[in-house]
Amino acid sequence: MIRVLHFISDANIGGAGRLLIHCLKNFDPTVFDVSVVVPRGSALVPLIEETGKNVIECEFGRDKSHEKGALTAYKKIIREVKPHIVHTHSAFDAKLAAYLCGVKSRIYTRHSVFDPPKKLTTFPGKQITGLVNNTLATRIIAVADAAAENLTATGVRPDKITVILNGVEALRRTTLEEQLTLRASLGFSETDFVAGISARFEPYKGHSYLIESAKRVCAENPRVKFLLMGQGSTYEETVAAVKDAGLTDSVRFTGFVSDVVPYYNILNLSLNCSWGTEATSLALAEAMSLSLPTVATRFGGNPGIIKDGVNGLLTPIKDADAMADAILKLASDKALYDSLSEGAARLFKENFTAAAMTRKIEQVYLEEAKRCGFRA
Repeated sequence: MIRVLHFISDANIGGAGRLLIHCLKNFDPTVFDVSVVVPRGSALVPLIEETGKNVIECEFGRDKSHEKGALTAYKKIIREVKPHIVHTHSAFDAKLAAYLCGVKSRIYTRHSVFDPPKKLTTFPGKQITGLVNNTLATRIIAVADAAAENLTATGVRPDKITVILNGVEALRRTTLEEQLTLRASLGFSETDFVAGISARFEPYKGHSYLIESAKRVCAENPRVKFLLMGQGSTYEETVAAVKDAGLTDSVRFTGFVSDVVPYYNILNLSLNCSWGTEATSLALAEAMSLSLPTVATRFGGNPGIIKDGVNGLLTPIKDADAMADAILKLASDKALYDSLSEGAARLFKENFTAAAMTRKIEQVYLEEAKRCGFRA
């Protein structure tokens, strides 16, 4: 058996945590003995326990990549578990602990995409950052081509990087009765064309541009409605913008919801307006599992999951008119909509299932096992 020890610093359930849970459900238990280190009291604990994997709670690392005392605690855990592979997620202290403990295979996943600051892409910052990452990691998994480009721009050796796109479990389909009831509760009719976005309300998620798009879309096609799921720092600002634009009858907010499945089931179209950070969006993959086409910005990892004209339409960032054009087109062109819907279902099954993602990660583990001389 190959012993794999994951470290994740998330106290709540974010994208990295959700991906890890998907993997834990799909790892081959006859080959991999997997344990996970999390901060004490993390919301991930019961979810990890449900997968049957061993969970180790630690007093350190709660939403922190580096914290005084964490390095010592992590080294103690590693020496007790004796893993063949340490796989980290946003936990610098765990990377360093694995290196200092002499773990031969040290993997970390780069979950985010953002434009690195100039000081990290030029001398001497690039050389220092590259040296640290190249030393502490024997392999790096990037969740999008754009994430890999971020890494190489900051000095990481390309041969260390493997791109593995995020995968998710297919969302369950609700009944027609459930869908009509939920639509009615939100003020949507059976014939409304509902476009929805599930994202934190932060400036870089582009809600302000979406509202600008909605003004034109609703004026030209009143059948189109918008559903905005999530919470965040710009939530109240966005609600106010909708009111000021006179869109309260056409735009609905859910706030934070623990289960997005019922809401996805009443959508006709998935949206992504990001302009500042986006890897391989889990929300887009989940929408694809329900055969939903997407209109998304051509930013970060979006082009890796949305193929223009195949399973959705791509637009420039911060371009409200281009997004409005795309939404209006899909709301009125049934043949195009049906083609993109079929493409979404097909590409999801081919590339974005949790099982497909996990098999690729397992292959990285097996390659590392061979390189380091240990066997399953």
